Amino acid sequence: MMKKVAFGLSIAFLTVALSGCVDEQSKSRKVTESQKAEKRAANIKFTENAEIENIEKRLKLTSDPGLIGYVVLLNEMGLPILYTGVTGKITSGGKRLTSDQRMVRGKGGSGYTKDFVMKAPSDEGTWGSSNPYVYFWDTNGRYYQWNRGYLYSDNPIRLSKEPLVIVTKNDTKSDNPLVPKAAPVE
Repeated sequence: MMKKVAFGLSIAFLTVALSGCVDEQSKSRKVTESQKAEKRAANIKFTENAEIENIEKRLKLTSDPGLIGYVVLLNEMGLPILYTGVTGKITSGGKRLTSDQRMVRGKGGSGYTKDFVMKAPSDEGTWGSSNPYVYFWDTNGRYYQWNRGYLYSDNPIRLSKEPLVIVTKNDTKSDNPLVPKAAPVE
């Protein structure tokens, strides 16, 4: 009976010991494969890549503050609501000039001092978030903010459907009493 117990314990010990070797071999193989993949990725040269070229062209185009573009603001059904010229570019309302996090020094649970990462106020000094939107200025310097889809181009856009609102450079008056009068363009 003792021999059977000793034999059982020996088998159990060997199983545990060998499984550790397999895990170590597996980890070592994974590390080696990971290092090989990293070397292969580092050797890829992006000399001609359409994706990178598209990003570079977009950055060059939209970094020009004097750029005149065109936008169609669309409703939920994809119908045009407004068509106007844009000075500069359309910007996401979520963009910030500062970090959305800040470091704050405080006391930890055991009385020690440590740094905590906390949310920071927005660029305007307010807290919280708002609905997603984009904003821009038209060619007359009027500000627009929109929270639906849009189509933007650096060339005029030809529409097959008439938008509900059309703003032109000389649009300084409105027959609609609900629409505030725009300042005259000089």
